[in-house]
Formats: sequence, C-alpha cells, structure tokens
Amino acid sequence: MMKNKKVAFVCALHQSKIHRPNGFELFNDYLTSIYTSCKYPFKIFAFDNQSDDIFEIENCPDNLSITRVENQYEGGCTYTWNEGIKMAIKEGYDAVIITSDDQIYDETVNDFIDTILTHELKDNAIFGPLSNNPGPGHSNQKSDKPNGRIFEIPGDGTPKGNLNGFCMAMTKESIKKNYFDSEGNFFNTGKEYIWGKQDVEVQQRVGHSIVVGTCYVYHIKQGGWRQIREGFRG
Repeated sequence: MMKNKKVAFVCALHQSKIHRPNGFELFNDYLTSIYTSCKYPFKIFAFDNQSDDIFEIENCPDNLSITRVENQYEGGCTYTWNEGIKMAIKEGYDAVIITSDDQIYDETVNDFIDTILTHELKDNAIFGPLSNNPGPGHSNQKSDKPNGRIFEIPGDGTPKGNLNGFCMAMTKESIKKNYFDSEGNFFNTGKEYIWGKQDVEVQQRVGHSIVVGTCYVYHIKQGGWRQIREGFRG
C-alpha cells in the first residue's frame, strides 16, 4: 500500500420500478463492500441516474457524494463517469475507478489500487480486474478467483482485445494525458457511445490496457439498464 495516495470510485446507479426494482439494494451492497474492503483513503462519487425514487441515506459520510441526474437519456452512463472523473481530478485523487452499482468488492481491491499506482505503464494505461462475469468475449478477465497474473492485452477494438467497461481504472496522469476533449471529458460524449462501447473507444486512444489478476470483482450483471438503452435507441 502506498502512503499518501487516495482513490476515487465513480459509480452510476439506477432504480426503476419496472426494470430495476432492486437498484438501491444493489447500491447499498456496493457501498458496504467498499467501506469494508478498501484500505486506501477513498471517496465515492455516485450519480443517481434518474431513479424512479430518490436515494436517501442517513448521516451520509463525508467521503460519499451523491449527485442526482434528472434526465439520464441526455448523457447515459458516460455523462456520469465523465462528471465523476472531473470531480475526482479537481479534488486531487491519485487513481479513479469507474464502476456501476451491481458490483461487490473484497480486500483484493487494494491489490488493484497498488497495481494502478505502481505499474510501469501507469501514466498511459487503463486497468481492469478479473470477474465472474466480465461480459461476453472477455475471456482474459473471466475467473472465479484472483490468479496473480498482471498482463497487457491489445485494446484493439475487438471483444477479446479490450477490457470490459464494467470496472475500469486509471491514474490521474493517464486521465490528463488522454482527455477526449478540452472540456475535461475522458470518455467520448458522442450519442453512439453514451450507452455502450465507450470502453472500446477510450482504449483505442489510451496506450495500454492491463488486466490485473491480483484483483477479483464479483459482477452481479443486473441487466435492467438493457431495456432502458433499447428504449433510447428505439
């Protein structure tokens, strides 16, 4: 563990009475896993992406920020991640982990952060963990436990050659080196990317994509947002 380093988690969350009635339950479990497991100083920048109800928490800790998005169709998930990155950079966080609310972390998240902060390619790279469900085609990240291997994949625009976007991380140096535009957006803001493929696009701009096999993240893969995306796309 590196002293005097701090990490930001940027999380998009959503609760829908029709498509995602357990959205707030997922988010609570996500929060519990990070507060229980992460040993680094951290802050969670969460974005409630137009939930049917308003998420409320009593005695909200200082290291949890929740921003309400009234119209998720304007920017999809990409908007929340871009805004969270801007906040994290402004507040001086050394590493940023992009997530959604359907994930459970354990103590290996600290190994993930260690690698992000110390890897020889850290200033121009994207990092991703192993997972039970990293998404179709992402066999390089699929596992039921950590395997200790840390290795680079091509990041070439093909499913096997990219990290899945469910959990992506980078240093502040890598973010600053690879902004999408002059407005401080890291992910492409084009309409074709706001509900998907933004992870593929960003890896074609960033120099390296690294699988961190010392970290395992349980991905519940709650698919309720799929219907929302389909509604947006028509």
